[in-house]
Amino acid sequence: MAEESFYISNNERLSLITGVRGSPKIRQFENESGATIRVEYERNAATIKISGNSSQRGEAKVLIKDILEKTSFIPTVSYFVLGESGLNNNKLKFVESDEESPNRRTRYSVKFLNNEDTEIEEVDVINYRIEEFLQLNPCQFNTFDKIDDCLDILSTKLNSNARRRSTNSLFSEQVILKPRIFFGKVLFSEIVNPEDPFTLQEWYRFNIISGRGRRESINSDDVGSHRNGKKVNVEFQQDSHQLYDDFKILQQKFGFKVDHKRIDQDKGSIYIYYTPSSNKKRKLKLSWNEEENKWKIVNHSHNINRLANIDIVSGSRVPDFRLSLKTHYSLSSEGSKVEEIINKIQLAQDFTERDGMWFKSSDFTDTLMQKAVIRQVIDKKRFRNENYHITFSSIRHCDINNITTTQKLITLKHHTWNQDISLDHVEGFMNNVVDTLHYVQEMMATLV
Repeated sequence: MAEESFYISNNERLSLITGVRGSPKIRQFENESGATIRVEYERNAATIKISGNSSQRGEAKVLIKDILEKTSFIPTVSYFVLGESGLNNNKLKFVESDEESPNRRTRYSVKFLNNEDTEIEEVDVINYRIEEFLQLNPCQFNTFDKIDDCLDILSTKLNSNARRRSTNSLFSEQVILKPRIFFGKVLFSEIVNPEDPFTLQEWYRFNIISGRGRRESINSDDVGSHRNGKKVNVEFQQDSHQLYDDFKILQQKFGFKVDHKRIDQDKGSIYIYYTPSSNKKRKLKLSWNEEENKWKIVNHSHNINRLANIDIVSGSRVPDFRLSLKTHYSLSSEGSKVEEIINKIQLAQDFTERDGMWFKSSDFTDTLMQKAVIRQVIDKKRFRNENYHITFSSIRHCDINNITTTQKLITLKHHTWNQDISLDHVEGFMNNVVDTLHYVQEMMATLV
């Protein structure tokens, strides 16, 4: 059996793994991976030695890395950015959305009132003028004037993560960035007096009701959190009927044409999201293999982290859009337990398509992939121009309760985003993000 050694420096989480020799956590990792794990202690560090075949060693490393990162919260860089410069459009209101809500909660979008005869009383903003807000680090709610500052904070976070991983030999896998632009609508709920118009100053001072996944990361003055602003609940509703209806306008101006080379590629792909006992989300991508007449794992992503959600709010009827940025690294699935599970399900005599899906969450009961969420692409159309491609997808979704629904997604990517983007190329990637956000702004302005 081959052996690998890893030096772990002293930190507040090292004791979660090492403890005393023969600790329950080490025995658990050995049982789950099939590998043999030995820990050699030093004064302020430890060397972990892992023996076994390639698959066993890989799984053991994953389990150890999970526990090292488990208590390390990675906050999301999260901003809600009015797409227009607010200085000349400082009157806004909430407009009730006609989008169907799964929980019957009334939801609202934001609309500028710059062309309407609406009187708004002057509001006490604790003597802060808009110009003073713009001199600060970006608020969580701000305008496009501050987009460069928002992206600077994201860039700082990416560089910080890259430095942290480079100092730890256990984190040798390349971390891959997965950026996408989603089109939809930013919707608000649980608002006090939603019928009242409001000023731009109040927009800057909004607070999120639920902080889960919405905390900012690098030295950001969250000025909205301590200025007595209104509390709101915010969600991003994906899909846009208008973009479907008016896409010919974008085709004509921006040169989007049907991508015949990719029109059938990925159609029918299956994505399975699961969380093993280590509490780190993983994702499988399956594709149909004609030669072997079965679904095969073509990608196994691990440690999926959401690094950024930056929502650009149009303030009009045109779609809003979100820059979503996640990271992951790839695991080998060959000879792994998940491969065994996928193959076993397919070999069952009653394996057939159900509700338009080949795999359901109930298939994974009593496996390490229990409570799996499955997403199967049932239709996809892709259009491209010189630098970008936009994709219209229909997805069949099966949740952990085995309930099946159909969702629609509209996404845009720069062509380079289809390649693996590593943390080693943060500066070039961020320049690309800036160009893309401005490009999408220009696209949406065409639909006004």
